[in-house]
Amino acid sequence: MNGSTVLWELGAFFVYFVYTSYFEWVLHRYIFHTPKYIYSMFRKHTLVHHQVYKGDETYHTDEDHPDHVPMNWWALPMMILVHLPLFVGMQLLTGIPSAWGGIIALSLYYGLYESLHWAMHVPRAATFLERFRVYRFLDAHHHVHHKYMLSNLNVILPLPDLMFGTLRDADGVKVNLRTLLARRLTRRQAPVLIVPRMPKVAQPVSKSTMRQSG
Repeated sequence: MNGSTVLWELGAFFVYFVYTSYFEWVLHRYIFHTPKYIYSMFRKHTLVHHQVYKGDETYHTDEDHPDHVPMNWWALPMMILVHLPLFVGMQLLTGIPSAWGGIIALSLYYGLYESLHWAMHVPRAATFLERFRVYRFLDAHHHVHHKYMLSNLNVILPLPDLMFGTLRDADGVKVNLRTLLARRLTRRQAPVLIVPRMPKVAQPVSKSTMRQSG
């Protein structure tokens, strides 16, 4: 494997990693939260997982091995199998080495999903992760999903939530690209309140002090 092949595969990795966030959004919205297509997945996720772990204090569990949090053991092999025609087909169509980049991106995204999703519901597993601001953001993001099931559908990369209008902030308020930009602009333009320092006022000299000095 030469240097150019590594670069192409690396570029494919980043492209497919972003793609997987959209795949996650579609899977979460139309399979996990819709009974129309695969009812067994809808039942396991919506009717069981969301009823055990709600948006209140039950969002967290003190158990070391809680039920109904991880996916089935065959989930990742099945996802890779389903995506192989896409990865191999794009490589054959473009002539660009990219299939391994896609497989690794999908596997890494799934690994992050499973490990972070576990930590979000099992605080004992998040002792180290709690130090990082990005994890605290994703945890709050997912907590809102357990209050509003059809919002904040992404666990790892909420870009599709923003693009498809399913993003809510930590307070449960819907956020789109326009409001997000407006918030950032407001923060930058917020005036800084400077309190002027008051000049010192000379204290009057009492008569007793004058007598003592005299």
